Amino acid sequence: MKRITCILISLLLVLSLIPCMAFAAGTPRLLSEFIPSGKLEAPQKPYLKLDTSWPQGDVISMWVMTPSDISKIVAAGQLWDAENPYGENMTRNRFDVEWYEFRIQTDGRVDGGSWQYTSDWDDPEFWRLEGIGDYVFGTVRDFYGDSQLVSFDLSDVGAWHTDNGNNNGFLNPILTPFTDGDGDTAFRYDLANHSLGVRCRIMLKYVAEPDGPIQTIITPWSPETVIGKGGNQKALTEPTGIEAPTLSDFQLKVTKDPSGLEGASAEFFIDIPDSVYDGLMYCEAEAGMFEPYNIETQIRVNGGSWVDFYIGNSDWIFDGLRSGSPDTDYPFTKDSQVEIRARIVNNLGQQSPWSNIVGNKPSFQASAWAQSELAEADALGLIPASLKDQDLTKKITRAEFAAVSVKVFEALTSTTAQPVANNPFTDTSDPEVLKAFNVGITDGKNSKGDLFGPNDLLTREQAATMLTRVWKKVNFSGWTLKTDGNFDAQFKAAYSMPAKFDDDAKISPWAYDSVYFMAANHIVEGSNGTFKPRAVTDAEKAIGYAQATREQALAIAVRMVKNLQ
Repeated sequence: MKRITCILISLLLVLSLIPCMAFAAGTPRLLSEFIPSGKLEAPQKPYLKLDTSWPQGDVISMWVMTPSDISKIVAAGQLWDAENPYGENMTRNRFDVEWYEFRIQTDGRVDGGSWQYTSDWDDPEFWRLEGIGDYVFGTVRDFYGDSQLVSFDLSDVGAWHTDNGNNNGFLNPILTPFTDGDGDTAFRYDLANHSLGVRCRIMLKYVAEPDGPIQTIITPWSPETVIGKGGNQKALTEPTGIEAPTLSDFQLKVTKDPSGLEGASAEFFIDIPDSVYDGLMYCEAEAGMFEPYNIETQIRVNGGSWVDFYIGNSDWIFDGLRSGSPDTDYPFTKDSQVEIRARIVNNLGQQSPWSNIVGNKPSFQASAWAQSELAEADALGLIPASLKDQDLTKKITRAEFAAVSVKVFEALTSTTAQPVANNPFTDTSDPEVLKAFNVGITDGKNSKGDLFGPNDLLTREQAATMLTRVWKKVNFSGWTLKTDGNFDAQFKAAYSMPAKFDDDAKISPWAYDSVYFMAANHIVEGSNGTFKPRAVTDAEKAIGYAQATREQALAIAVRMVKNLQ
């Protein structure tokens, strides 16, 4: 999980940087829970962008990804703060230190020569290279900590620096002077004939005990980024979509500040997928967009309609706590049922699916891993009435999955399925089953075809087969279950055969092609190389081996609509 816009001050990331080497006496106890090794990973390679558009001289901007283990520490600090509002000596209580300050150090070299780093940089009082302006090479004191992507101007070589006696130091060999519009001398980078290498590392200054000495913990240097002649920086790729965020740690709060003023808020933690930060960097660094991503949040009170819900700083994309207060459009109290969902949108016209739903009375009785895809299933209209407000961790029946398959068919075709006029089954009159039969998703379970087995538990290979039939009905004109054999060559040409599962021999012949079609399209997945298509032995049958759960069925339905629409 990894990430924004300009230099902003936040001490929260300071917290995130405390471990990196073996802990000394007095080092924060909480951090050892998250980083048992006592070490932090180095930052990733920085991303550099040369801006030649300024008439006063060139500027190089730099973007740095925050390491994932650091993000976890930031999250821990935020959650602790939320649980202990208005506490005294928050630093000591949270991380068992008296004081801390975070710095990022940026080192450079030209044409593959020597780095500027010396042992002086390890001194907590080291500030920057002499003769170079503030946001250039040396130590940047403030680093926007909540975000996983931070950016700042690394090197401004305009006239301001020369006017203030700054001579641009080690950069001189790759700078070309010119006279700007005000008659002042400024500089352009000559990166056609020269190169600039940059690396960075993180330093934490902290005081462990009252009146104690300043201690430092320093990460390793990042890999080097080189721009200009012989550069190694890869071009950023425009995002093709946005992954959904994940929400957790919901709390409905009635708070009282130190003055005694009471207020209410709905608070939750949002986890931004790593891929979002890749897209964010592209939009900022390549497309030049300012705050290109935004978090849209909706709230539902007491089972009503979803309405927009304002959270602070929604255009700052970072893993962390978010909250909002009620207003006249969605009033709630401490006794209300409150649910929250969120999605991410960007200036490229893309939007993520809705996140999982969190609240004080969750809508879905399901496993944590399934919440995000269940929220998508709900947003896509894939949850049939028979599964609404049910325990979705339970096994799914053939009738229930027939209803899910019908929802998938309707989502892919934007039509409404109709039940068959003459019911062929003697053991069910479920209209969703009759719709599935009419579409060609399923048929009877016996040779006569008059038994459906609505309460039989579904196997994984049956689920793959039924959804594959949905795809064939949508994509092959004239396809029916009876004419399925006529489309065999066309169907096999529609996908590339993936690697076979270790239990390939257990897949029934009638389900074989469907299983691998779904696997090739990342709709069904194996576990440790196996697919678990059906129970073969008595022991497997006894433990319900290969039977699909409701939440698993809805998850693959979501992937079906997303991957094959």
